[in-house]
Amino acid sequence: MPLDDTKCGLPTALYDITLPLHRIIPFSNVEGAGNRISLFLQGCKLNCLYCHNPETIARYTPDSKPVSLAYLYQQVQASMPFIRGVTVSGGEPTIHHRKLVPLFHALRQLGLTCYLDSSGFFEFEAMQELIQVTDKFLFDLKGSGLGLQTLCFDRRNQSGKVPDRLIEAQRIKHVNLERNLENLRRLLPLGKIEEVRLVLINGFFDPYQLVDKVAPLLAPHPEVLFKLIRVHAKGTRDPQGIGALVPEVADVDKLANYAESQGIKNRLTIY
Repeated sequence: MPLDDTKCGLPTALYDITLPLHRIIPFSNVEGAGNRISLFLQGCKLNCLYCHNPETIARYTPDSKPVSLAYLYQQVQASMPFIRGVTVSGGEPTIHHRKLVPLFHALRQLGLTCYLDSSGFFEFEAMQELIQVTDKFLFDLKGSGLGLQTLCFDRRNQSGKVPDRLIEAQRIKHVNLERNLENLRRLLPLGKIEEVRLVLINGFFDPYQLVDKVAPLLAPHPEVLFKLIRVHAKGTRDPQGIGALVPEVADVDKLANYAESQGIKNRLTIY
């Protein structure tokens, strides 16, 4: 995209298009490779009980503000030359996929890499244009099976309180529950994945079955880091409820060893 518009050398689209911004972290080294600026957008289709940014779930809040792409571009410029790229997070940034395309085009012309921190529950075909200009995904695995309906898909549970029982009736189509695994399968051969993360929490899915599904996908891509993250309750909406579901360290280690035995060598365990 040429940067030859009359508005300070930026395309007009960067001034005309707005995004709901929750906050900016000007300097981070935990959201992808190297020093990066992280843009947290507002809004997410999921409602994960262990979400550590639950204030970003609603599409609009009084604490978020609409800002132009030009504003975001200028904030990124202010962090240069101390960063090597930009990570867009949320919330779930892919719900804004059309609006992010011109921003990523402009940022890449600055020599910066563009990352997306995503749950992976997006429509792959609709995302084609953004995928092309995204250097890497930081990709979450939320689990598998019907337990995800309670863990991540129950939008009726606005309080985020851990319920006494799982949703037993199938409300979400199987293809939608498995969508992130399918998207992972399609993104890996494109070289678009930097890390795959699995938050370990008791009671909602079988992590061994999930590792069995993921290991064949990751085996041909040893450069991709597999993170096993022991869930913690800090920052969640129901810390007492989540606290009761934290796995024992020994159980986390056992799963990590199992993942390695299944061919996942490039891994990191976070307690």
